[in-house]
Amino acid sequence: MSFLALVLVLALASPQAARAEEGPTAGLLGTRVVDLGGRVHRLGMGTGVQPVALVFLDTGCPIANKYVPELGALAALAAEEGVQFFGVLSDPTVTATAARAHCAEYALAFPVLFDASGELAGRLGPTHVPEAFVLDDDDRVYYRGRIDDRFEDLGKQRAQVSAHDLAAALRGVGERTPLAAARTRPIGCVFEAWSARPADAAVTYHRDVAPILNANCVECHRAGDVGPFPLGTFAEAQRRARTIAEVTRSRLMPPWFAAEGAGHFRDERRLSPGEIARLEAWASAGAPEGDPADALPPPAFPDERWRLGPPDLVVEMPVAYELPAAGDDIYRYFVVPNALLEDRFVTAIDFRPGDPSVVHHCIVYHDFTGKAARIDARTSEPGFSVFGQDSGANEERFDPSGTDSRTQIAGWAPGTQPYVLPPGTGQRLAAGGDFVLEVHYHLTGKATRDRSALALYFADEPVAKEVVGLVIGTENIDIPADEEAYYRHVWMEVPADLELIDVSPHMHYLGKEVEVVATLPDGAEEKLITIADWDFRWQGAYFYRKPVLLPAGSRIDAFFRFDNSAANPANPSRPPIRVREGWRTTDEMCLFYFTGVPRDAAHTDAIYRAMLASFQRSGAPE
Repeated sequence: MSFLALVLVLALASPQAARAEEGPTAGLLGTRVVDLGGRVHRLGMGTGVQPVALVFLDTGCPIANKYVPELGALAALAAEEGVQFFGVLSDPTVTATAARAHCAEYALAFPVLFDASGELAGRLGPTHVPEAFVLDDDDRVYYRGRIDDRFEDLGKQRAQVSAHDLAAALRGVGERTPLAAARTRPIGCVFEAWSARPADAAVTYHRDVAPILNANCVECHRAGDVGPFPLGTFAEAQRRARTIAEVTRSRLMPPWFAAEGAGHFRDERRLSPGEIARLEAWASAGAPEGDPADALPPPAFPDERWRLGPPDLVVEMPVAYELPAAGDDIYRYFVVPNALLEDRFVTAIDFRPGDPSVVHHCIVYHDFTGKAARIDARTSEPGFSVFGQDSGANEERFDPSGTDSRTQIAGWAPGTQPYVLPPGTGQRLAAGGDFVLEVHYHLTGKATRDRSALALYFADEPVAKEVVGLVIGTENIDIPADEEAYYRHVWMEVPADLELIDVSPHMHYLGKEVEVVATLPDGAEEKLITIADWDFRWQGAYFYRKPVLLPAGSRIDAFFRFDNSAANPANPSRPPIRVREGWRTTDEMCLFYFTGVPRDAAHTDAIYRAMLASFQRSGAPE
């Protein structure tokens, strides 16, 4: 929704009639922002999806300053209610240094976001300071307005506060309790900070660019991580200014391939049009540094190995794998015996690459066939490569995309946050078998070694809901040479209520587009994911912000397009050759992985049967 549309919706809303479910979409959940201490936050994204409260402040407004002690108490209440709570300073005339001094002087005990370029103000449209906004976990404006009724008007203060509006909103947002007034009139200083800033005001590194890079890029673009060059300082960013503008304008970076509007995911990495425009303006102006007083501290990344604390089980490569300086990308499979003597339920997962500069992604399987261990025993180096095996009939093969006694446990790609299942939900991890880590390495020109590891966290008590791993697809793939539009279509009838937690499409180099659509029993369609420009190098799992409910009688349709022409730059064959289904990257696959939770565990077998039926169809377009 545009800023103008948002303002119109809010202006026309009746204060008494507005309800939580009727609030306008804010479009802010998942947005990466930085506070005055340099810490990066993802709005509404903690261990799960949670509501957010934002209170716009001003260093020079006496009414805003008078509310600081009350806001400290409200921040504590928000923490009790599971609501993220932030102050926001948004004023082009205030430097970061002055903002920090103000927060120290008034002893603000909650994080304050430095809205350096007015991005948050532009999206929410505050009219006064202080003004509060509360967003629910569906990204809708649940409440906006005053903190309480202490002020009847400017210069008219009540002797006693009788309406604690923001406190009521903090208590009600999690339960979606209707408010007596979902919008109230804020009393304070007029918010006019950005109205006086010239439209052609200079865009500088410290003021405009560093907050964007620190929030969205530096996590990977720092020494020793997967980004090919660092972007953590002015000198580093200035050197790459035009590159930054080009790759963000094309949306090559940050790497995110799911199309907007088709599913809402936890770790979306998108820049707003305003942020992209500022990066381009900065590069076009010669990448000026600006006022050092606007500089924010560099982002602080956790020093701990595991972001969720000590794990219950660590699955680590047995020994380090030596990587050469140059050559083709390497797909290597490492086997780790499962030491568990009894089944456990996994509630959270984290992954730590041994050398982040070379680990492109990792997928972890649980293998009960013993094939991976037997193949690994035949190799002298750590692990094995499925692409180097003899494909003869007498040679045992490990097919990572197979379905025989093998399940996918986790997936990781750069920028992925720890994966925490919804409360009361767990993934059964059976005793026995072997863990298999499929690691994709891309070489950097420098020899190195890697010893990556997976952290698993178990439920302390039996879980109420058990997740299941599903895969729909087809092995009926036969792509003629020079065919640029080869289509496959697979589907699954949903026999019982099913909640989807994540989705992982899978094709190889000839893949071009994928789309999954759910049709509900009433005929309504819900897009589950669309990738309009598939890139085999950037595959991974996409975790929904909230589970997607598919009632019994729904249908999942998955559509794939492959391009086996010479015009496809990813085509590994020159000239193109006929390609069939297979486990090598020069073959093709057509699969969608899902993690789901049956509403009733008694229907799990029926759901599996419906899944397997998808493979019994031809997969050809209807």
